[in-house]
Amino acid sequence: MSSDSKNGAVHPNVHPEAPKKKPDGPHSEIPHPPPEDHHQVAPNKPFPYTGWDGPIPSQQGGNTEEDFMHKPPYAWKPKDDAFKAKYYSQCWCGNVAFEFHGDPIDAKHCHCKQCQHLHGAPFQWAVIFPKTSVRMVKNENNSLHFFSTATRKGTHHVPCKVSCDQCRSPIFDEGKNTVLAYPSSFKFPDRKVPLDFQPTAHIFYSERVMEVPDGVPKWSGHKGISELLPELTTKEGTMPKYKGKPDEGQIDSPGPEKQSDRYRSK
Repeated sequence: MSSDSKNGAVHPNVHPEAPKKKPDGPHSEIPHPPPEDHHQVAPNKPFPYTGWDGPIPSQQGGNTEEDFMHKPPYAWKPKDDAFKAKYYSQCWCGNVAFEFHGDPIDAKHCHCKQCQHLHGAPFQWAVIFPKTSVRMVKNENNSLHFFSTATRKGTHHVPCKVSCDQCRSPIFDEGKNTVLAYPSSFKFPDRKVPLDFQPTAHIFYSERVMEVPDGVPKWSGHKGISELLPELTTKEGTMPKYKGKPDEGQIDSPGPEKQSDRYRSK
């Protein structure tokens, strides 16, 4: 996640291992699904005021932030009732829980090898919130657990992964300015996923083990600055088993109509 600390805005869907290249590949003309099919997210959203007047905790990264457990995104007390909890998430056993103010800045699926390994899944589903829009409301039996992929140790060293030490459920990743939360831990009314939690992109699709023909743009690396890829191909070693047929226009050898025409006709 990259951010502009001067104006408190975040550039969503960024990954530290993203290749820095312009979207000039053969599939770069694939447009975003129309607004009626998928929510459009502004490239930059300012951080809302939630009752925290200090600097963003651990903004420099590492483990030097003093008393971090009583600062965002952990057990802190907002001023003037500015924090309005809209969403609630908890680990599987319920020992650790968090509240979230407002809506996420963006949502994405990440197919990078690190996410696959750490989550034990084909890809990751995550939403981005400002740190100051998150607070911990439960930590029973001191179950909060940290893991740093940089130090490979179970310590609070930003950026770090946050989970429950009891049930081992992943809850979110803490970055320097934002939190990358996992919607699977959120308690949505009637189990319906809000529009702002529905991904606007698949990133690191070049590292995929599973292809997802969902009409959402597939970027080889970073959203917006890498090559757009076809969503279903004849590539061996990727799921699903059934790849479709060329005349269906789904795979990497387009049929009678171009992929861009298919998107516009939806």
